[in-house]
Amino acid sequence: MCAFAQPGERLPADSVPDVRVRHDTLSESRITAWRERKENRTQTGLMKLDSQWLNRGFAFMSTPDLIKSLQMLPGVTAGTELMSGLYVHGGTGSDNLFLLNDVPLYQVSHFAGLFSSFNTELVEGLDFYKSGFPARFGGRLSSVVDVKTKTGDMEDYHGTFSLGLIDGNISVSGPIIKGRTSFYLGLRRTWLDVVTAPMMAMENSMSIYEDDTSMSYAFWDANAGITHLIDNDNSLALNFYMGRDDLGITSRSIDSSEMEVITRWGNILTSLSWDSRLSSDIYSKIVLFHSNNLSRIGFGLDETIEGTRTWTEMANITLVNDFGLKADFDWFPLPAHHVRFGGSYQYHTYTPERYDRMNVSGNGPDFHYDDTEEGNYYGHETALYIEDEILLWDCLGVNAGMRYVLFGVTGKVYNVLEPRVAMSYRCAPWLDIKASYTDMNQFNHQLASNYMDLPTNTWMPVAEKIGPLHSRQVAGGLYFNLPHHLVLNLEGYYKTMDNLQEYTGTNTFYPPLNEWEYSFSSGLGRAYGMEVEFAWRTPTTDLSAFYTLSWNERFFEDIYPEWYPDRNDHRHKITLMANHRFSKGFEIYAAWNWQSGRRFTAYSHVVSHVYDDGSVSYDFYNTSPNNLKMPPYHRLDIGMNFRKKTSKGNESVWNISVYNAYCRMNPIMAMVEEKKDGTFEGVGIAVIPIIPSFSYTYRF
Repeated sequence: MCAFAQPGERLPADSVPDVRVRHDTLSESRITAWRERKENRTQTGLMKLDSQWLNRGFAFMSTPDLIKSLQMLPGVTAGTELMSGLYVHGGTGSDNLFLLNDVPLYQVSHFAGLFSSFNTELVEGLDFYKSGFPARFGGRLSSVVDVKTKTGDMEDYHGTFSLGLIDGNISVSGPIIKGRTSFYLGLRRTWLDVVTAPMMAMENSMSIYEDDTSMSYAFWDANAGITHLIDNDNSLALNFYMGRDDLGITSRSIDSSEMEVITRWGNILTSLSWDSRLSSDIYSKIVLFHSNNLSRIGFGLDETIEGTRTWTEMANITLVNDFGLKADFDWFPLPAHHVRFGGSYQYHTYTPERYDRMNVSGNGPDFHYDDTEEGNYYGHETALYIEDEILLWDCLGVNAGMRYVLFGVTGKVYNVLEPRVAMSYRCAPWLDIKASYTDMNQFNHQLASNYMDLPTNTWMPVAEKIGPLHSRQVAGGLYFNLPHHLVLNLEGYYKTMDNLQEYTGTNTFYPPLNEWEYSFSSGLGRAYGMEVEFAWRTPTTDLSAFYTLSWNERFFEDIYPEWYPDRNDHRHKITLMANHRFSKGFEIYAAWNWQSGRRFTAYSHVVSHVYDDGSVSYDFYNTSPNNLKMPPYHRLDIGMNFRKKTSKGNESVWNISVYNAYCRMNPIMAMVEEKKDGTFEGVGIAVIPIIPSFSYTYRF
């Protein structure tokens, strides 16, 4: 028997070589630990993905994308095409817990969702939970994406340089003190601003108008870390991440008026972790962290008309600051018995602000107007958990746990218990039966007046009148390891969600800040379905087929008196994926995705009224929210890598990728329009064609 080892956890001393005893065993130890990471004995809905899987043949716009890779998996809906939305088991998209080296990440995308915030060159691997969440995770409803970055090599220097269609990437790692201290550093930046600036200047010079318009957009992110081995039993790791998007538009007219739009958003994460072996069977990890999320959209207009100057400025600002401390302990009383326990404290500060200012000066009396809506909201979140994983009779595995959370805001304190249990029964060496139950709570809401991942969205804590989001989920399935490298997994789930929020206000762009709870309606959700995974996997070939049959429904009494389908209620989803390595120097990848069309609300009945004077009026009705469905969505992505090894062991890689290879114009929105003859028809708007890209990568 061997001990259980869940993703990202440490193993007992007798199962993993001690990397701190002999420095020349470091590489072998990492490989051994990674093999253990890829095993899953009890949890349902868990997929373990490594850097090789993330950096396979396909790369959208020259950049492999972590979230777009997750969107291909069963039980996951992507939302709007090309965006980094992640809707898991009927979730809302804002209920996914993203962890980067144990620190929660709020903004997980660049360019309004076009690219994710994760630099895959620096990702060692990730654990993706859709159900069966262990007790050590909490704070979100629908999924956990636990991402770990690589650490620096203690003995040798390594690096990567990548040049793509719209961005560049460079990373380097190695020892500071050989065998004792290492570092890693990664930088990624797009050069869209370098391209757009001269293009706009050329457009201005060729324009027949005398107006001058300039635009600049760029995103960048940086990862850095230092790992220090104090002794054979203790190590320290300092990790840092910062990502930013900057969009600026300036328009100057011949009459000297000027309009300016400046938008910035992104994250800053910092963590200091201390890993310690307290005894031969007890390990600890203590993490001190800070997570910052900033979003600012500003608009300014300066104009002079007949001697009167008017200056107007508007801005929407969202700032979230989290300071936290967490301690996790692992105890291995027996080789097949693993106990985890620990706790955490987070101090949340939410600082939303919105202002509208105007100054008027000229021939008449000066006028000043200032309307500011702002406030600080604070939350104290304390959590304790215990989780017991044990193997009984060599065939029955149980992971039972309990999580207690206390969350306090002004005027209200919430106390919740979250029971978790997952079980696995091995019927035969080739068949496991698994089942799980999870109870989850989320203590912040993302306020959005639309379904796009935009910097206009605002995070707010629970209020006195609006409690936390809450879900219960039951999952279970059959998992086959068949002969001839075949894998077959069948999994079903049923999930209920309480206290969901739907925007019902009149402002279509910015939801309100003060007393925001009065502009949102509370409702219920339920999602259920079945997922099938069938794969043939060898060292050189991976052929996978995923199928999802699902229902996703909502009930908001203020909106409609019955259950109705959610906009992401896709009944069927099929994904076919193939990856084959022909040789050490050439590999190809292809993926075909098909799913039922997304739903939208439009009028389905028209009643006309003819009056005595001959005039006609119309009344429009719809049967229910999200009553119509777009055409099915499908596309094919292909990619290939050309690899070459140098005499010194370095590697160069050319990647060629094509998104939407047969140029399927999938509608991203739809509406019902009246034709000239008085009849009505549905109209879909599609804008995403075939997108080819290429990149060059050099690793040393």
